[in-house]
Amino acid sequence: MEIKMEVRMISWAGLLCAVFLLVACGGQNASPQTPPTVLPTQLSVSQALFAEKALSANGQMACASCHTDDNAHADATGTLLPLGGQSMTVQGFRSSATLHYLESNKAFRFEADQPFGGFTWDGRASSRAEQAAGPLLDSGEMANADVAAVAAKVRQLPYFGDFASVFGLPAAPSDAQIFEHLQTALQTYQQKDPDYLLFNSKFDRYLDGSATLTVQEARGLAVFNDANKGNCASCHTSKTGRLGERPLFTNFSYAALGLPRNPQIQANDDPRFFDMGLCGPKRTDLSARSDLCGQFKVPTLRNIELTAPYFHNASVATLTDAVAFYATRDLEPERWYPTINGVVQRFNDLPAPLRNNVLMSRPFGRRQGDTPVLSATDVTDLVAFLKTLTDDRTAPPGTPLVKK
Repeated sequence: MEIKMEVRMISWAGLLCAVFLLVACGGQNASPQTPPTVLPTQLSVSQALFAEKALSANGQMACASCHTDDNAHADATGTLLPLGGQSMTVQGFRSSATLHYLESNKAFRFEADQPFGGFTWDGRASSRAEQAAGPLLDSGEMANADVAAVAAKVRQLPYFGDFASVFGLPAAPSDAQIFEHLQTALQTYQQKDPDYLLFNSKFDRYLDGSATLTVQEARGLAVFNDANKGNCASCHTSKTGRLGERPLFTNFSYAALGLPRNPQIQANDDPRFFDMGLCGPKRTDLSARSDLCGQFKVPTLRNIELTAPYFHNASVATLTDAVAFYATRDLEPERWYPTINGVVQRFNDLPAPLRNNVLMSRPFGRRQGDTPVLSATDVTDLVAFLKTLTDDRTAPPGTPLVKK
């Protein structure tokens, strides 16, 4: 009993001192403590796969190359449009949209003949898993020749065993099985990484009653919701759901905004080329629906501050200009479109016969000389409000439902 009491009275400092002296003197009985084993998880393995450049044909491109952590998993700061292919010189003609807040998105469909849902700008992928297959096999992106080429690269990964284990690959899997499980893994990463559904922006805290909008931010929210002003909420839903679901700031619909043609897109050097969204060229099943030409999916506005340049063709550089486009597209068309022989070429990123597809509801549809629907103050107020939608990656995630 006395010996046990003496042992209990030895201080931790004394123990550390004794260990230090023993090691310093070359004590034979001292050994470093073995760190605990960290077991692989679906999240850790799928995150590694998302950042894995070895999955591309040239070993220089990963999913994370175009969908970066610091930019809400959209294009990296300073990127105009992504470069890929075998030589890393093939320019895409669409920006990389954020991958955040897509958990409740569904496969492409028509509701009352209006398109909704789907993944990518034209909705051609029915799930995140299907979307992941596109870049892996696209000659202008990760540029693998086929499924077998991807599977061979996956087999060579040093953590292939972990991948096989946590995602349940069968023994001696086929190329198709490896590819399918890779798609599942890339989808799983987006479902399990909390960054994809943080719900902890200032606006979320405002909804919870733990933050207050500034006067300017509150004015911006009012303009955003006013159907006679910004009318933004008609596509970018801002109201709390019936059960308290936080707004996603998209209804996953489609719109033809009549954006200016971007001369920095290499494909646009050919005057016959047009990216028309739902009716092609990447999507082919709706090519006969000329009424859908020019329509692209409405993205979430959450984290919009981080995802410049804006719109599917990266034609607008700043958030202020993106909002100003809505305010002045029809009132000051010369600000956005080139003038040829004294004529402003409005909606010049669509063939002339299809330009009637362009959206004309508010705040659009004004004529030159009309009173603006959105003033310069409205624009700056809207920008201030939109910045309240930026998540804080240094803070804990919020909840999908409003707290109050």
